[in-house]
Amino acid sequence: MALDIYARDNRVRAVKPFVLVVAQDTTHAGKLRHLIISNAFFEGNYADKVMEIHSSQTGSEKEENIAQLISLEKPENKVEIVIHVNMLKEGWDVTNLYTIIPLRTATSMTLREQTIGRGLRLPYGKRTGVDKVDKLTIVAHDKFQEIIDAANQPDSIIKRQNIIEIDPQEISGQKR
Repeated sequence: MALDIYARDNRVRAVKPFVLVVAQDTTHAGKLRHLIISNAFFEGNYADKVMEIHSSQTGSEKEENIAQLISLEKPENKVEIVIHVNMLKEGWDVTNLYTIIPLRTATSMTLREQTIGRGLRLPYGKRTGVDKVDKLTIVAHDKFQEIIDAANQPDSIIKRQNIIEIDPQEISGQKR
């Protein structure tokens, strides 16, 4: 609702948010999808709005899922929940990810950072000043909490408005 109000009030394109669920393995991903498409999950309202993607998929199923991912930001794409297993590590840039639910413990700090980084891309290319438009929600377990705590430190790179730093000595050609 806040995204629609912001878009209407500022005469910008509407943003269709989605949720990223990080499953433990392909069996877990399948169980999650079956739960979400069932009537037991919000009376079946998400039955046609969820997709599952993992490296075990092949052929037309994989191609269809990749096409769904590529068009995820488009309003006509119905997908609101993406369940994945070790598939979306790098090279997938979206600006409409608003909730991350990691249901597997990633021991790699890089993998956790990449997962969180998916949701840090701002839909309008800048902070809007509207909390609900600018906010990423992470349903965190302890491993993700480490990154969240570091990001909330005053000197965190995420808190900076401009992260490009130029050393004046480099410009003048002087070496230290």
